[in-house]
Amino acid sequence: MKRIALAVALVVAVGIAATAALYVETFHADLVLTEDGRLQVVETLAVVFLTPHHGIERLLPVSYKTPFGTNLSLDVQVGRVTMDGAPVPVTNRRDGRDLVLRIGDPERTITGTHVYGVAYDVGQALLFRDSYLQLYWNVTGNNWDVPIRRATASLTLPPDVARDLVTATSYAGAWGSASAGEPVTVDAAGRYTFAASNLNPGSGLTIDLAIPRSQLSLSPPSLAQQVGRFLRDNLLALVPIAALGLMIALWTRYGRDPRKGTIAPATEPPADLGPGGAGVLIDDRIDLRDISAMVIGLAVSGHLTIREEATEDDSIVDKARAWLGGSGGRYTFVRGTKSPDGLSPAERALYDAIFPDAEARETPLASLENRFYKTLPTLRVRLYDDLMGKRFYAQSPERVRQAYAGWGGALVAAGVALGFWLSSLYLAIALGLSGLVVLAFSPIMPRKTQKGSAALVEILGLAEYIERAEVDRIEFTDAPEKSPAQFEKLLPYAVALGLTAIWVKKFEGLLREPPSWYTGAPTFNGHLFGLSLGRLASGMQSAFVTAPRTAPTGRSAWGGRSSFGGGFSGGGFGGGGGRGW
Repeated sequence: MKRIALAVALVVAVGIAATAALYVETFHADLVLTEDGRLQVVETLAVVFLTPHHGIERLLPVSYKTPFGTNLSLDVQVGRVTMDGAPVPVTNRRDGRDLVLRIGDPERTITGTHVYGVAYDVGQALLFRDSYLQLYWNVTGNNWDVPIRRATASLTLPPDVARDLVTATSYAGAWGSASAGEPVTVDAAGRYTFAASNLNPGSGLTIDLAIPRSQLSLSPPSLAQQVGRFLRDNLLALVPIAALGLMIALWTRYGRDPRKGTIAPATEPPADLGPGGAGVLIDDRIDLRDISAMVIGLAVSGHLTIREEATEDDSIVDKARAWLGGSGGRYTFVRGTKSPDGLSPAERALYDAIFPDAEARETPLASLENRFYKTLPTLRVRLYDDLMGKRFYAQSPERVRQAYAGWGGALVAAGVALGFWLSSLYLAIALGLSGLVVLAFSPIMPRKTQKGSAALVEILGLAEYIERAEVDRIEFTDAPEKSPAQFEKLLPYAVALGLTAIWVKKFEGLLREPPSWYTGAPTFNGHLFGLSLGRLASGMQSAFVTAPRTAPTGRSAWGGRSSFGGGFSGGGFGGGGGRGW
């Protein structure tokens, strides 16, 4: 409480000291609105110096903040500056949004009453409303450190404007005050006069006029002009464009795969690349379909067998679903005769997840629900590591995506936080859009090596062979003869490529009995086997990601205020303030 009292006392003391040092006896502004919409301003200030000073500083705003946090600048051209009717030394500098005119001779001090004249010209001072043009002008500014005893302003409009169609008012007092100034008068020459008295530090005089659009033949800025002005005043708006250019450059340099060769039908998968890895090279990510393909690959290689279960109490609906390829099939994985010791780390992680109990020989597919999902992170890491170890990738695609996604998310979060903190929707949008650009690029930033790009060409060639193999009239040079062995060899890759149905259809006439790794079907033909493979893949993908409802899972606010508006003292263009020096 003592600190607050001390602070209040200090403010009061400073105000008293400033008042005792100097004050503005009269502040008059001659305003002339030209036919092209420019505002010519000549300010005449009678300042009484009670103690020695060099002169005054006049602060003229040249940039404003809109309700959205964007910047809006005015074209302010300072003209003649005088003291007591004669030229006087003037220096100017930018201080934030203000142009500061330091008026006076730094080599001498003055006391008593002196009259200062400040002339300047303002472009784009009018606001274009639907049916009228608004001149909303803060005559004195509300940032004076000293009191103003009397403030007046006279406004001359273009001669063709009908005065009886113009609406005029004024506001006086502290910033935000809606209190009206003295009544507006219009003399015989059609000149408007506004006035207010006894303006304390922090108070000012603001005028507000509405001129029908028909009275001034002014056209609003074109869209191109508005965009150009906006970009000139708001360089942050270029940040998303710069982010887009940067991400294109980064993708070109670090994300784009080496140039692929000509794609031709291939009848063999790439050497040293399993079905899971082939699926990853297609889109640089591990999908559940890739894991299903790895399971089929384990079956084809003899590490496990798949048994389709059927029970006596299956309803007619269940059997119909099974026949049509819908859900309802039940499967069990059985350990194969081949030892898992020779499997790759990724395949071994998958094998151990299917058979977690070293003593158990069988694992129902349904039992993988609510536990297999825990293995997915390990499986992803090992498969990516395997592909990097074989030099298909220089870096883990997942880590690359996460890095760029992290930067993009950080930019979005920074935009929201800074926009909220600085009350700037514009800043939030600029940074947020930049973050979204980075996020949009994150999926395509993983880069294959030259070897990986060459392997992708082979995989696409294999996909073309599988897709076209169903057309009997197309012949392939040196293509292997169709046989169950050829079918099984490429089946895991067909699963990874999403071409299972096409590959099965190609061999439908040759598949008269199930493969050695698939048992339990009461009847067998190629079509039914294809449907069963579809149910198996669907069941595996569902079981692999099923997690308990208690497994961990993952609001923002927006607010703020603006210093730009209408209908109060301190609003509109103009403004600023002043002080002695």
